[in-house]
Amino acid sequence: MIDMVMGEPSSRHPDDAIERDGPRAIYLQVAERLAAEVRYRHVPGDRLPPEPELAERFGVNRHTLRHAIDLLEVQGVLERRRGLGTFVLDPPLAYPLHAQARFSDNLAAAGRASTGRLLGAQCEPAEREVAQALKLAEGNTVWRLTTLREVEAAPVSVIEHWLPLGPFPGLAAAYQGGSLHALLTSRYGVQPVRRSTAIAATLPLAAVARQLRMAPQHPVLRLRTINYDTATGRPFEYAVSSIRADRLELVIDHEDIPHG
Repeated sequence: MIDMVMGEPSSRHPDDAIERDGPRAIYLQVAERLAAEVRYRHVPGDRLPPEPELAERFGVNRHTLRHAIDLLEVQGVLERRRGLGTFVLDPPLAYPLHAQARFSDNLAAAGRASTGRLLGAQCEPAEREVAQALKLAEGNTVWRLTTLREVEAAPVSVIEHWLPLGPFPGLAAAYQGGSLHALLTSRYGVQPVRRSTAIAATLPLAAVARQLRMAPQHPVLRLRTINYDTATGRPFEYAVSSIRADRLELVIDHEDIPHG
């Protein structure tokens, strides 16, 4: 992603001069050179020099420099951390999206440590969208769990889970973090399979942006997923995930390739 700014290929070197009278906006040129500096001179986790130093180096004002950094934040190259500075991010993690996909298992296979943290648990009446997904009557009581997924202590997604109340007695007390599906399998005998996933890009709610430690003007990927229990043939979970688009890259495998 750092080889491209605003959809145009970039082969810039960090020391290339800014073209003051050229057709390209100056902030885009600064973003290209910052991306090149990340590529040639930094590794993930490095902190960039302070903004006044960068602005002086490129011969631009602070507003122009911040515009360039904003762009690279959206692209997942850099991240501002309040009171600490601007840091180089890891490339997005590839996350296979298939019927048997499990967050913790996928990341463990990639050698990355992940955690699931419970933010809240309650019972509530099922609204229409939830009831339809779970094949319940509207207003039936359901569990609602809110979880935060982190990869090596960095937040990547906030998930709202809705589950029917009856099949999962004591769920709120039983689940205190980690893999929810692993608990549902070990304690309640669920054999999960992903039935459908709808993906959209949207701006996060303010609370979600805070939980993901991201700017609210940066988009998230929203996944609406319905999971079935193969043992019963019924839906057992409706989940809405807000995923940092700069942290995870969704990979959809099309396994059935026609031969002709």
